Amino acid sequence: MERIVFSDIEMALVEYLTAELSGISDTAQVVTRVPDPRPARMVRVIRNDRKARLDVEDREGRRGAHLALDRPRLVLECTDDAGFAHELAANVRALVTAAAPGYIGEVWCDDVDDAGGENDMDPETDAPRYTIVVDLIVRGKILA
Repeated sequence: MERIVFSDIEMALVEYLTAELSGISDTAQVVTRVPDPRPARMVRVIRNDRKARLDVEDREGRRGAHLALDRPRLVLECTDDAGFAHELAANVRALVTAAAPGYIGEVWCDDVDDAGGENDMDPETDAPRYTIVVDLIVRGKILA
């Protein structure tokens, strides 16, 4: 019996965004957990598959014929204490959208569905925070 394993897409996306942002001279730190001390400019990557999707997957609980695919929902929180979180969010959205089809680290990504975003305030600093929500269609690896 074949077993399908899905890679850690959060860490792959952290590494991808770190490299891509540094390539455009952006100093934002990309993390999965907020470090102490908290960086002034940061992107936090969180996998949150519980955030509702309004499609057949949620209504009927089925994934379709492609059982080797995973569809992680990722929340990307962009903060900048200097007030430029909107620019960081625009760069992050463009970089993530441009990643597919292609590899994000060692993970093959077939497609990126932009599920929207919102802007609000960071509760700790009162600085603007932009949140981007994306679904990545990624392939699992078959272990024999």
